[in-house]
Amino acid sequence: MSVRDDARDVRLLLRYALDHTATPSRFEVYGRLLDRYHSDPELRGAFDETITALGARVLAADRTVGLVLSVEPDSPLGVKDTSAWLRIRGVPDRLVYGLALGGAAAWCYPTARAVREPGTRRITAIDVDRLIREHADAIERGEAESDDALSDARREYIERRKQIELTATGQLKRDCTLRMCEEALTLLAFFGLLIEDRSVPSPRSGIRVWRSTDRFRAHVAAGGGPLVWQTITGSGIAEQLHNGHAAN
Repeated sequence: MSVRDDARDVRLLLRYALDHTATPSRFEVYGRLLDRYHSDPELRGAFDETITALGARVLAADRTVGLVLSVEPDSPLGVKDTSAWLRIRGVPDRLVYGLALGGAAAWCYPTARAVREPGTRRITAIDVDRLIREHADAIERGEAESDDALSDARREYIERRKQIELTATGQLKRDCTLRMCEEALTLLAFFGLLIEDRSVPSPRSGIRVWRSTDRFRAHVAAGGGPLVWQTITGSGIAEQLHNGHAAN
């Protein structure tokens, strides 16, 4: 392979890596390039050097999900505008969504061991909301340690937001936590971290059933998990709910 060929393949591989809908099993060229990434040190070095310059790194590279990338906050590859999914009007909204996103990770991966195990798990906004509220209750009872960095977020979520609030037409209002959890899950789904599971009925109007993906697991495992995930899983509450959910 010439330098020009390697440069072309690096660009093509990056194009596939940035498309979460593309997998090596669906695109033969992607599969061949991924095989080269593993077997050809020169291609791998050129690719890693390119994405490092763009503020990104490889989290996973396998035949199941392909290349999974993580980006730094200032990376030009990062998502700058989440308004299509999250209605953030200020810090309070950002705190609630942060808990929802971390709670989703904790529901899907209730222990540090879970992020190393293959498999997927169903999740709904109801599950995420319940987990966050039960964890907060455990802290109030002294059964779980509180993390000061999350105290403002919990206060906003538990004390200042209603769990369910309906419009005149029976839809979930935008400020209730159940609606905000659903919006957080919708964001994760857009980037291929969740997929909609239509094999089971929706638990209520406005709430969909999702299923986690290996891409989501790769992000949580490689990044050490967000602080919310670490705090909730460390309390054991997520694993308790997971076991109870499995028993049902």
